[in-house]
Amino acid sequence: MKSCSRAPVRVDPAGGGTDAPPFSVEQGGTVVNFAINRHVFASVDRLSAGNGVTIYSEDLRRGVTADSISVLPEGRLDFLQGFIRRLVPQDESILLVTESDVPAGAGLGGSGALGVAVVAALDHAFGRVRTPSETAQVANDIERGDLGYPGGSQDSFAAALGGINKLVYAKGGGVAHHPVKISRDTLMDLEQHSLLIHTSEAHVSGNIHQDILDSYGRKNSPTFNALVCLREAANSMAAALEVGDMAGYVDNLNLSCENLYRLHPSCDSSAHREYCVELEEHILGRKTCGAGGGGGMMVYTRPGHRRACLLCARELGGVVWPVMLDFKGAVTWSGKSTCKDVFEKILARCK
Repeated sequence: MKSCSRAPVRVDPAGGGTDAPPFSVEQGGTVVNFAINRHVFASVDRLSAGNGVTIYSEDLRRGVTADSISVLPEGRLDFLQGFIRRLVPQDESILLVTESDVPAGAGLGGSGALGVAVVAALDHAFGRVRTPSETAQVANDIERGDLGYPGGSQDSFAAALGGINKLVYAKGGGVAHHPVKISRDTLMDLEQHSLLIHTSEAHVSGNIHQDILDSYGRKNSPTFNALVCLREAANSMAAALEVGDMAGYVDNLNLSCENLYRLHPSCDSSAHREYCVELEEHILGRKTCGAGGGGGMMVYTRPGHRRACLLCARELGGVVWPVMLDFKGAVTWSGKSTCKDVFEKILARCK
């Protein structure tokens, strides 16, 4: 049998960026995010001794294989290698395969969801038990600490926990998770009027996070004030959602988008601005997802305009997805072992 996992990606309507140091540690941050019904998958086969370690990405159609973990070559699937090095005993032989529903650079926290899915699958394979919050923390520690990728932790928590989350980052460090409790009517309204539009303009979040970090440290930088506004918008949005105040939700959605663009010029997106001009008659609010600079954009449509918005966005060249929430978070199960023929094809692609 093999161990399988699935973890949702997220949209972040408010507060994104305030989860990342140094702001989160020095000032405290707040993020509101929704786990959505698009996923990252991972599977782990424990192989008999002597079969080495093989890592394969279905999305990239690329893999890496070695006789043991210690001799895995650098420069090929380094992200996944980081999780193997931390979580798999040196003498183990395994096959790790990953696959995603979303393209790279979509701004939906795909790398965070990938990390959570891999941790969950490896834990299932080796009989380890963690809480969802612990799974998120381990995945984020590997991504930020072991691998050195800049950013915060909201993506990992959304993927592990699922649902609608208010994540509060304390001064000095630490994060508290508060589920945002909304009525069924509010949930149905959100799902009916929300669309996720992926433009052809992908972003590279690591570069953008570094731009924000560099700007944050400069005197009279607009980045600090923008982060404060993002944090307050998240607090206000959570309160609005819990009482079903959709006008308040939309106001804070727009405020969050405006302040995301103020963080740094690289967070702005000419493609998203062009889309918003064309979609203006159909939408009340919008928010570029993730660190900005392109990728996905979530919109909240005017009543009766959902279909027209979808068609208009497609005419502009966008890929449009409905926004359906995932309240399960990361899940695991046992599947059939990878057959010999498939394993051999994977090995051939690793060369």
